[in-house]
Amino acid sequence: MVRVVTGRREQGRLRLVAAEQRPVRAGAVVAGLVVDRTAVASALAAALAGAERGGRAERLVLALDGDDVRTFHLTTGFQRAVAAAAVTEGEMARAAREATAELGALARTAVADDGALRGVPTVHVREDLAGYVLDGRPLPSLVGFQGRLVDVAADVTVVPLVVNGAAQALAPHGRAAMSIASGAHALGRLLAASGVTDAAIVRLGPDVTSLTLLRGGRVAATRSFSLGRSELLEREHAPDARVWAAAVLEALGDAETPERWLVAGVPDGLQCLPRALVAAAAERRGSPVDLAPLRVSHASRVVADVPLGPDDLVAAGAAALGAMVVFG
Repeated sequence: MVRVVTGRREQGRLRLVAAEQRPVRAGAVVAGLVVDRTAVASALAAALAGAERGGRAERLVLALDGDDVRTFHLTTGFQRAVAAAAVTEGEMARAAREATAELGALARTAVADDGALRGVPTVHVREDLAGYVLDGRPLPSLVGFQGRLVDVAADVTVVPLVVNGAAQALAPHGRAAMSIASGAHALGRLLAASGVTDAAIVRLGPDVTSLTLLRGGRVAATRSFSLGRSELLEREHAPDARVWAAAVLEALGDAETPERWLVAGVPDGLQCLPRALVAAAAERRGSPVDLAPLRVSHASRVVADVPLGPDDLVAAGAAALGAMVVFG
């Protein structure tokens, strides 16, 4: 299914004015790689045309998840020369430029150290500022504040060259190239901006499971792996549910297992999955965990003029990135 939403920034929120969806055949997109470009491009163009009936979008952001789609969550710091002086807009803009350049270089190093991507040609597709810390104080903006030690956090997304090429080929004729974002990252940024501070969000897609970890109101980690509901529905056995739950926890890496979990995309026939995840997460954490369905109400920064469901929140997160709602 291709989902398209259009919206605009309005008083620090995202107002969604249209939402459209079009089906695509099974296998047209596999683990983030567009296999059938004709089918996907046709569905995207139709959904976009419907969503733009009220006005043409200025920016297009395509959210996708896959094994090799990486978003690195990085931080760099520096010292200000005069701590007593208030930060100006020019100084903050310069700090953001220099920090994102440095963090882009760190992301390239991280790609080289990633065994799954070693030898795979990749491209750096976007960086999104995630926040500032001034002398230990988390801030959405530095302007007007005094202090010496500044940390700048950003999320840098890297995808294989073949994934980027296939995705860019989907851009409708006459439109500028689309910006690509990780779906797990786009959703996480939207929820973090909406006040979800510490939680893991798990989305079960047709062929991919994605995980987003939020810590302290920021995206701390994202990962996807190729095991989705289509394959699991063919099996529907408890042992497979335990394997899936173990894979979700493995995607956390060394991170502490959160107490709060939000889950989306799980059909009635696969309710064994959240049960297995609750048991496995509680065992790893050493204490009970709370698991609940992801709901549209969790994205409180979204004001929608059209009906929305949880499956639309990734597209809403991409629109928020494009409208620069999530940060700033």
